[in-house]
Amino acid sequence: MKVLWLCNIVLPDFSQEFGIKRNPFGGWITGMLHELERRKDIDICLCFPIMDKARLKNGTCNGHVYYTFLCDMDAETYNAEMIEMFEEILEKSKPDIVHIWGTEYSHTGAMLQACSEKGILNRAVINIQGLVSVYSKHYLSGIPEEIQKFKCENGKSIEEEKIIFEKHGKCEIESIRMVRHVIGRTEWDRACVGTINPMVDYHFCNEILRDMFYKEAGTWRYEECHKYSIFVSQASYPIKGFHYLLEALSIVIRSFPDTQVYVAGADVLAEKQKHSYGFYLNKLIVQFDLADHITFLGNIMEEQMVRQYKDANVFVSPSTIENSPNSLREARMIGVPSVVSYVGGAYSGIDFGMDGFLYPHDEPVLLAYYINKVFENEDNLCMRFSENSVKKVLKENGAFKVADSNVAIYKEILEKDGM
Repeated sequence: MKVLWLCNIVLPDFSQEFGIKRNPFGGWITGMLHELERRKDIDICLCFPIMDKARLKNGTCNGHVYYTFLCDMDAETYNAEMIEMFEEILEKSKPDIVHIWGTEYSHTGAMLQACSEKGILNRAVINIQGLVSVYSKHYLSGIPEEIQKFKCENGKSIEEEKIIFEKHGKCEIESIRMVRHVIGRTEWDRACVGTINPMVDYHFCNEILRDMFYKEAGTWRYEECHKYSIFVSQASYPIKGFHYLLEALSIVIRSFPDTQVYVAGADVLAEKQKHSYGFYLNKLIVQFDLADHITFLGNIMEEQMVRQYKDANVFVSPSTIENSPNSLREARMIGVPSVVSYVGGAYSGIDFGMDGFLYPHDEPVLLAYYINKVFENEDNLCMRFSENSVKKVLKENGAFKVADSNVAIYKEILEKDGM
């Protein structure tokens, strides 16, 4: 079976081929690729977006044929030229299945139009990652109105960022309405997709984590972690809910004054002159006197992420909306106790009080309460959460099991199309 993957990034394994910096993103796609490479019945070729015309090329790397297309990730729609370009790629690759990773960019719609022109639209499937058409509705949660409209000298206001999400959401809705098959992983994304397109065939498939997380599964130890430390995987825009965590932190430090928060991803505080959300976070940090309690780590690779999970006393996912964040799955695979906002599909698989705590996203007082409970570790709560989390995630996200489910979906799609 020949499958063409349309990706939103150049996968890390191929970064050297294009002379670009290896990035830490798209781990779930890389994980699936590595697992399917072990099978002899699947031939995957890949299609990557390129922003620099000089890097446009087709070729072979790591045993895979790849194609590239010139892409403006901010484009609100696609044009006939992009459709024709994808038609040419389809003619060259001759795929049995077209697997599109993500919904929100205009090139998704262009590929679906190309598939329609080539008579293979019913053999195209979109893999739901997030759903920006829904995320946009939650973008301003907890942000004061005057801050929503505030615009840094060199950047956009938070309100303007929300509008960009809404525009990408229109691309997403158009694509979901066009396609027959969708792959998702939570009841939340199933409900959302079914509302947009009641006729869609929804296929459930979990995601494969990055290789190192399987190797390091269950290695978190309460005795070895840094007590009263919190790890957060991202805080770069409002739906990640870091503003709520800051309010919770101001409460936590009353009982645990040594608390430290470590944040992976871009340091938005350093960019507060051009990043309006960073400006707001900095304002809260000053208001609550939290500067000595927060460290931004920058974009870190797989090995460093594992180290941060193992060092943390608790992992917190304070998002205002989320599907099923891979960072949470990674944390639970390593075994760090987790406190998670009850939003979207983020809570999927968590048994409250047995392998994690859940709380309403806009209740920072309750978030602080549950962080404190983890820090107190009464009745060995931390190891109970840790052991139960690891067992569950290993069962749900076993690499072979997930890859097998993915291949079964491909076969089902082909059968429904009469192949």
